[in-house]
Amino acid sequence: MASLEMVSIEALGQDSNGFYTIDTNECIYTVNNDAKINIKSGAFARIIDQSKNSNILVNVLDGATLEYYLVNGNSNHSFHVYGELRITEISLDATNENLEVVLEKENAVTDVKNLSVLAKEKSYYTQKIIHNDKQTFSNITNVGVAIGGASITFDTTGKIEKGKSKSKCAQLSRGIVMDNDSVIVAKPILLIDEYDCFANHGASIGKMSDEDLFYLMSRGLTKNEAFLLILEGIIRPFINAIPQDEIKESLDNQINSRMHE
Repeated sequence: MASLEMVSIEALGQDSNGFYTIDTNECIYTVNNDAKINIKSGAFARIIDQSKNSNILVNVLDGATLEYYLVNGNSNHSFHVYGELRITEISLDATNENLEVVLEKENAVTDVKNLSVLAKEKSYYTQKIIHNDKQTFSNITNVGVAIGGASITFDTTGKIEKGKSKSKCAQLSRGIVMDNDSVIVAKPILLIDEYDCFANHGASIGKMSDEDLFYLMSRGLTKNEAFLLILEGIIRPFINAIPQDEIKESLDNQINSRMHE
């Protein structure tokens, strides 16, 4: 399938409050600077964000769905969700990022998938999900691969306010350290003020499983080939999610470079 045309969000023009409004799925909008965005009620939209040191505010209005792709970003993001928000993030550079999602209306949903593949540098992700109405649903999955003394921290908070019953908040962090000098830290926090809800978190951080490696090596692969094949299986779903072929190719090249450093 051919990639959709990419159009700068600035082409839409701003309303009197400084907001850009998206009401179509005929293209992919790009964000590179400070922006305030409304996803119109009932609309479906895709945004690719490669902003640096910017402040991004997005309202996903009632019945709207937003697919938001953060690629090597390094900004502050605030989302107010009345519909559905799906975030896919891929970072291959040092990142210091703040993400806040507020689920504002019953049945609002957010799903965040974050991949960080980092060599030698440090990244820190601060993520906060606030359930501000009953029967709202959130899921955050973080995956980190640290190489050559890299340090990755996932600081993740989920909050369910009192009275926001039937809500669900889930967190999962997975990390693979590829040498003795690399570090991945998960800081899962759940702030739950309501009994009638579901909340959980989990973390799994360590080196590649020896059993998995030995199994693949028994099938004729070298240890390095087996190692890279397992990593490919972890990373590939993130790359495939990006709806633009040139960005996929660029990310593939960058990740291959990281893996062979």
